[in-house]
Amino acid sequence: MNRITNQMINNTMSFNLQRHQTEMDRLQYSLGTGKTVNMPRDNPISTTNQMMYRSRMTEIDQFISNIGEGRSRLEEMDSTIQSALRIFQRLRVLTVQGANGIYTSFELKEATATEINQLLEELVAIANTKNGVGRPIFGGHQTGTEDLPNPFVPVYQTLTAGNQGDAMIGVEYRGNIGEVKREVEKGEYVDVNIPGNKVFWATNQILTSNKDVTGYAAQTNQTIRIDGTEINVSAGDNLDLVIDKINNAGLSVRASMGGRNNIILETTSPHQIWLEDMNGGTVLQDIGLINSSFPEPPNNISPTVTVGGMSIFEMVIQLRDDLVRGDQELVGGRDLGLIDMGLENLSRHLALVGARQNRVDELEKRAEYTKTNITELLAKTEGIDYPETIMNFKWLESVHQYALAVGARSIRTTLMDFLR
Repeated sequence: MNRITNQMINNTMSFNLQRHQTEMDRLQYSLGTGKTVNMPRDNPISTTNQMMYRSRMTEIDQFISNIGEGRSRLEEMDSTIQSALRIFQRLRVLTVQGANGIYTSFELKEATATEINQLLEELVAIANTKNGVGRPIFGGHQTGTEDLPNPFVPVYQTLTAGNQGDAMIGVEYRGNIGEVKREVEKGEYVDVNIPGNKVFWATNQILTSNKDVTGYAAQTNQTIRIDGTEINVSAGDNLDLVIDKINNAGLSVRASMGGRNNIILETTSPHQIWLEDMNGGTVLQDIGLINSSFPEPPNNISPTVTVGGMSIFEMVIQLRDDLVRGDQELVGGRDLGLIDMGLENLSRHLALVGARQNRVDELEKRAEYTKTNITELLAKTEGIDYPETIMNFKWLESVHQYALAVGARSIRTTLMDFLR
């Protein structure tokens, strides 16, 4: 038989009362904060899940922010391309009128040339549109520096025909082909720009090298890049192998052999071809496509190359000059056809932007739905059940009061109590 002393009874009562108070304090803290876990040691598994859910919530919030920023870029591109389309519709009206012989007098021709010049200036201004932070929306990765603020640089010359004065005779693209992407989910990206060398082009471009490369063979393993896609050329590859590798690279560019043992590149969709020799290689220079003294794009095509195809700016300049000369046949035939091709290319890119906008809208809906689910999971893992917690607190409070009452009756008076 164990001997029970008053000290043992006191210790047991104090232990139980302390345990009740500790548990009551925990429940009171949970009621005050609304959380089930106060310290990681309270529930390691629940703590791990909460950290995972909160990390996921942070990711989703960032994805939603990226989607919103991407939508703003796409909306700006949409409105800008629509502005260019309205200008082209007006140009088409002027072209049809010019082909029908409406502009018979020199004064009318001069007035038409003046209007076309103004429309051309506006087209260049549209192509150089900048976003809210001052970056060109059609310049690829170009940031708009002080030395090169715009991706499209017009070239002027004094023209006497039609009394046009200083008129635009060409436009050079100085941007790049960089694609701006936004991450909208883990490992999922959406393009939120289209480089200007695609949007503002009217016809397929054809580059014809005039260099005879009979017997050409690559001296070393090299890499070329066409429209941003890298193509590996092995040592010993002849021109036929180089052409096959270009055609099998999945590009919107087809390569072929010319009748003078030269190479010809032609786009399958309207855009300006982008050529680069990578890491000090010379393949494109050796076959006569790139200027060896200025190998970096843009505008690095060798001066010996015959270039076919037009940007929409060159097309409008040609239309203006044909109207001033009064060449109705060219205006109604060639120029009208080019205007329609430019309209088609702009419309195609407008549709592409619209498709991306629709995708972005669906991505945002999906992200919001995922966020709602994660919020519910976090609430179930982290939050308390208030009715149940209050009930447990009241029950523990009653037990504590009973323990105090029982302890008061269990601890009897001792001899020292009678000696007072």
